[in-house]
Amino acid sequence: MFVSAEIEIAASPEECRRVLLDWENWGEINNDVIRSITRIPPEKSGPVEKGEKVNVNMSGMDVQFTVQENTPNEFKWRFDKFLVLAGIHSYRFEPSKTTPGQTRFVNAEEFIRLNNILMRMMPVEKMFHEFCEQFKARVESVIGESALITEGGA
Repeated sequence: MFVSAEIEIAASPEECRRVLLDWENWGEINNDVIRSITRIPPEKSGPVEKGEKVNVNMSGMDVQFTVQENTPNEFKWRFDKFLVLAGIHSYRFEPSKTTPGQTRFVNAEEFIRLNNILMRMMPVEKMFHEFCEQFKARVESVIGESALITEGGA
């Protein structure tokens, strides 16, 4: 099963990506599914690399993800839980084709194994669209705050 949702965000792809990877402030995204993200080990710094492990708290359950890709245009990770649940999730940051300077944000996942069946019983598409709305609100509020600081300092 493959699910995808997208939204236009009034920010550049670079700004959107920066907010997505700002895991220390992940709680500012009003999201009930992914509650927190931490690197393994937590004190690791620098860019997140392909093959790196991260811990994701999903609705109270800790799941270990392996980063598959971290490029300017895409962040992708995979999880396998109990050799039964699995999925490959990606976030893409594409320049908007309709509004210059903005981003087409794509939130997508391919559900694998038993997850393929379980997710058919849940409102997954709705959850993906809700995350897009929540992420858009967070990005645009961060960008708005940055603009106010820049204007106030000028």
